[in-house]
Amino acid sequence: MHLYSLLFHYVQDEMEEMRSEMLEMRDMYMEEDVYQLQELRQQLEQANKTCRILQYRLRKAERRSLRVAQTGQVDGELIRTLEQDVKVAKDVSIRLHSQLDSVEKKRSRLEKENEELRVRLQDLEVAKQVLQQEIDKVGSKYSNLAVWSQARRGQSSVCQHGC
Repeated sequence: MHLYSLLFHYVQDEMEEMRSEMLEMRDMYMEEDVYQLQELRQQLEQANKTCRILQYRLRKAERRSLRVAQTGQVDGELIRTLEQDVKVAKDVSIRLHSQLDSVEKKRSRLEKENEELRVRLQDLEVAKQVLQQEIDKVGSKYSNLAVWSQARRGQSSVCQHGC
């Protein structure tokens, strides 16, 4: 009966420890979920802000376009905005061109390395074949020598008994 009681308390303690670990793990996952939710909310908030800015710019551009269509005159603010957009586009183009050059150089370097490795691999394959042929020759010579040696021993024992 005492053994049963000890076993029962042991199992109870193990279960309590497991419950505690489960609660701890749940809390960890909940903290991670809360963090991810906060991050997603910040991203959504930023996307909403960007969307509002773009909607404002679109309405402004539509009003200017309507004004230009009605009056036939382009205002200075529209020109400045277009100049700024062109400057941004040039900057982005220069940056992308620079990145493209960098990637192209890296690709070229990697192709060269790849070709060098391909040649090296072919050389190693040829060397492997040559070594395999040498191994086969040595093995063949060794087995011929062993046959010859056995034949010679057999011949000398025959000579000793029958010569």
